[in-house]
Amino acid sequence: MKKTILLTAAGLVALVVLAKVTGAGSYATTLWAQAKSAVKDQVPTRFDIDRIRHEIASLDGDLDRMISPIAQHTVAVKRLQAEVAEKEKALAEQKEILLKATAKVKSGEKELCYGGQTFPVDLVKKRIAQDFKAYQRLERTLEARRTELAAKETTLKATQEQLQSFISKKKEFEVILAGLEAEHEVNQAAAIGSDIRIDDTRAAQIAKDLEELKTKIETQRTALEMRKGIVDVSNIRLDQPQANPGVDLDAIQAHLEGRDPGVKTASK
Repeated sequence: MKKTILLTAAGLVALVVLAKVTGAGSYATTLWAQAKSAVKDQVPTRFDIDRIRHEIASLDGDLDRMISPIAQHTVAVKRLQAEVAEKEKALAEQKEILLKATAKVKSGEKELCYGGQTFPVDLVKKRIAQDFKAYQRLERTLEARRTELAAKETTLKATQEQLQSFISKKKEFEVILAGLEAEHEVNQAAAIGSDIRIDDTRAAQIAKDLEELKTKIETQRTALEMRKGIVDVSNIRLDQPQANPGVDLDAIQAHLEGRDPGVKTASK
């Protein structure tokens, strides 16, 4: 089979050269397709099964290459989630402090406690203004982080779905190949059954040969018996009376004439 495939491959190369030299593109293309189909048809089914199984197993390498960046992206998303949660907590605490301080300033008190210390109202107002600017910066930063997190989560979800689809597809390939391999085994069993029928034909020929041998041996035995009978007859001499005391001719004659064997007839 290897020799046939090599010869066919050489023919394919020759077709390419022919197409370039003669310009017979359509003819060469058709012959090329037919030749490729012929080569493919000559490949044993078991080889194709093993080849595809190897290709499916090779998907594990692709799977590893997919998992690594997804794992890195997952870690990045978790860290960003933690950062967003931390900033949300800090923003909420700062918001509560600012609201309380603003309410006290509006109450008309002369001195206020801010951040654990007592300050004049004017100083507290300036402090509120400064902290509010910091609050707004944190608010913008948090919003940016939330947007980034949403994008990363969307990307992560898409890649995870792709990964799951890839894993499912690999399992599907394995199931399909297992079914085709089982079908191939059934075909192989049927082929073995065909071989057995060929053996039955051989058995029928043996039975026929035995019958012919039996007939041949019986023929040889009959011929020997006939030769033996001929020899016995040739030993009898007609000019000499042969004694045959075991035969009662009178009884035979009486039976043929329909009379009592005891009654004698007149001799002629």
